[in-house]
Amino acid sequence: MKKVFGGILVSLLLAGTAAAQSFEEGQDYRKLSSETRTATGDRIEVREFFSYACPGCNAFYPLVNQWSETLDDDVELVHSPVVFRSSWENLARAYHVANALDVTDVMHGAIFNAFHNENQRLETMDSLVAVFEEQGVDTDAVRAEWNGFSVDGALRSVERSASRHGVQRTPSMGVNGRYYTDPELAGDFDRMLRVVDYLVEKERQAAQ
Repeated sequence: MKKVFGGILVSLLLAGTAAAQSFEEGQDYRKLSSETRTATGDRIEVREFFSYACPGCNAFYPLVNQWSETLDDDVELVHSPVVFRSSWENLARAYHVANALDVTDVMHGAIFNAFHNENQRLETMDSLVAVFEEQGVDTDAVRAEWNGFSVDGALRSVERSASRHGVQRTPSMGVNGRYYTDPELAGDFDRMLRVVDYLVEKERQAAQ
């Protein structure tokens, strides 16, 4: 009984410490000069800017994936593949195709794995279609979506969002179209997620 009580007490103390943790604007995160539109309706948007070609994003993937499972119902994570160079465009298209076909749960990790662990170049549509095929996704459907209106529109939307957030590196994160942070500002991946948690709570309190 004492062990149970002790465990509960420790949990409460840790929760209180997390809630009390504070971060500084201009040091750990920055506020956007003007608000940008979110895509999550009434939910608080957390936007992850990434690229499948980015080694840091590959390292961050399991962390943000685990963290996303702890999010409350009023928060939604939006993955946003950026295109800093021409060789990244087809990788970004692959994400949007997976999203359009509702197979991101299967494909998101598979593309990271193929690029970083299997050393596949994945610069062409055919090479990426092959990854979809390996995961059992209908390749005709993939090819039909590849240059479709919705995928082109999604690419442009992320480009606008990245510009408005002032994204210069990946991975980085935006919160509700108002705030931005990245590992350089926050210090490391774990602390970046704690900053995001802080900003989410800040937005939650502001809405009350």
